[in-house]
Amino acid sequence: FYLVTTRYEARFDVSTGVLAVAGLLVGIGTDRGSGCTSGHGVCGIANLSRRSIVATLLFMGAAMVTVFITRHVLGAA
Repeated sequence: FYLVTTRYEARFDVSTGVLAVAGLLVGIGTDRGSGCTSGHGVCGIANLSRRSIVATLLFMGAAMVTVFITRHVLGAA
């Protein structure tokens, strides 16, 4: 019994090298930021950590700026 009958497939049109560099950058960011985005956003805020609150605000702000630039400045869908 399946609740969803449509099958979705993820495709990445980038090279393995690009994926490896992206993963490395995520790892470096996690180290420099003293945790990952979900760790700061869920656990850190729940513990009222000032560092996590600031980090989460910065993550969300960067995401909003990225979406704005991508959709309104560069004209991507």
